[in-house]
Amino acid sequence: MKKHFFWFLVALAGAIVLTACQPQSVEVTRVITETVLEEVEVTRMVEGESVTETIEVTRVVEVEAPAEEEASAEESMMTAEKVRMSITDDESTITPYTYVTGYPGWNLLTLQYDTLYQFDLAGVPQPWLVTNAEASEDGLTVTLDLREDVTWNDGEALTAEDVKFTFDYFKEFPHGRFTRDLTPVEATETDGDYRVVLTLSAPTPNLEQSILADVPIMPQHIWNNIDNPDDFVFDSVTNVGSGPYKIVEYEPDQFYRFEANANYFAGAPTVNELVLVQFADDAGTLAGFLASEVDMMIGPAQPEQIALMQAIDGVEVSEGPLFTTQMLIYDMEKVPFNNLAVRQAMSLAIDRQDMVETIYLGKATSGSAGWTHPVSAFFNENVVTTYDPEAAMALLDEVGIVDSDGDGIRELDGEPLTFEFIVDGGNSIRLRIAELTREMLAVVGINAEVVALERTTLVQAVWPDFDVNNGRNYDMAVFGWSAPVQADPIRFSSLVHSDTSIGSINLTGYSSEAMDALANELNQTIDPVRQGEILDEMQVLMAEELPFIMLMYPDGGYAYRATVYDNWGFMTGQGVFHKLSFLEESARP
Repeated sequence: MKKHFFWFLVALAGAIVLTACQPQSVEVTRVITETVLEEVEVTRMVEGESVTETIEVTRVVEVEAPAEEEASAEESMMTAEKVRMSITDDESTITPYTYVTGYPGWNLLTLQYDTLYQFDLAGVPQPWLVTNAEASEDGLTVTLDLREDVTWNDGEALTAEDVKFTFDYFKEFPHGRFTRDLTPVEATETDGDYRVVLTLSAPTPNLEQSILADVPIMPQHIWNNIDNPDDFVFDSVTNVGSGPYKIVEYEPDQFYRFEANANYFAGAPTVNELVLVQFADDAGTLAGFLASEVDMMIGPAQPEQIALMQAIDGVEVSEGPLFTTQMLIYDMEKVPFNNLAVRQAMSLAIDRQDMVETIYLGKATSGSAGWTHPVSAFFNENVVTTYDPEAAMALLDEVGIVDSDGDGIRELDGEPLTFEFIVDGGNSIRLRIAELTREMLAVVGINAEVVALERTTLVQAVWPDFDVNNGRNYDMAVFGWSAPVQADPIRFSSLVHSDTSIGSINLTGYSSEAMDALANELNQTIDPVRQGEILDEMQVLMAEELPFIMLMYPDGGYAYRATVYDNWGFMTGQGVFHKLSFLEESARP
């Protein structure tokens, strides 16, 4: 399979011209909604048990409108005055230092703050605030020319000084994500109002993905007086970005309201107002959607609910593969996970495809032991992931890990092969993953005791304060990463490198000289052929040593009312909720 990084050492020239298309007026039937007193059965998981409830559904009924009220088909679906969406977590004030989660926090952040590059719907970073990028022959100097028509939401011009300020600010005030991204940047200088020159410590093969398309640019005139970004209280005056939207109202744990930036350089957004309503959990989100309290569910629908959604008049479900992951992680410095035979036996004992069929009803991709998603251009097809519980038991027998007392649990060095297996108790999918894993491991004599925790408590156990330098306090857990970790192949090194300055999300304490050597080379190689070879080798080593066990990659099914808004664009591996879904198609990169 051909492998190619969209590395910008090949010069990118010329300005991006973004124009808005005008919808054509055609005669259509106007659509109104009315409540139908009809009971619909909804199934959800509560503490691992299936519970069926009945919910009153708001149906969409077509009514012929008078001639003077006719609207164009484009206007009725491709633009909207207001779109209401559901979320289940509070994302604070959504600034670069306050947003909380990878999804949807990062996506919400980029509604307000632009990056220099923007991922297109194929998941490829393209120039956005940049019109031209050139690199020196040795790859250590990168010159970026900026657009000259971009303004902040308060009317100030966005210039090269803002880019320099942003990069320097993240260096001065460390941020778990963006300071790490900027590690290769030794210096940032300006050359006039709209040219930025980056000096790199080494050639950076994922510069587009990890820096140019990831680091949000901040306004110097706002942030230059903020020397405590983690504690600063932002409001509608100080929370200023250059993006297509601006937060104008926020009630913690209740809702957000965004207003469109009519002067956005890529054209006025297609929705004038976005309202995000917070629900307590997935069940509340579903009930709210079925009752027409929201028009779109930001989180993917539960697999068993997709058919229900598709049966509702006016509702569409946009489906596709995601780069999000479901995986088993464990502390490799603890018994029994420091034993390679145990890790290999666990992997052999887990029927990933059964999990896909049972938990996701087939709407997921079985995990590769080598980490990389099979739809990725960097997937190593020679890595074989095997389910074979008989082989797992034979392997454990061979290394002397046997059930000597006949209680069904094997012993290692005289101690039962028993450990605590933590999971987010508020995530019904992960609860089911944990229970199925426990059952499969029990077949081969491994006893995983499932303990459901509140999400914050679990994260603090496996990733204290989001810093791997703070150690770990768990045995095994169900965990996963948002799409960007899988989407950027170079970030493989951050999962497995033993140096925490590189392995910034190595949550298992994995240490391998061979893997470190491969990761070091990957981080400095800009030749796409060699990059592909290194990634192939890393996947083979990953499948052999199993620093964690990849289970599956969920598909995304995003339910929305097409009669309210139907301009959603599915981004490969990342779903439909992103800024491009609120721009005209002609304005997208």
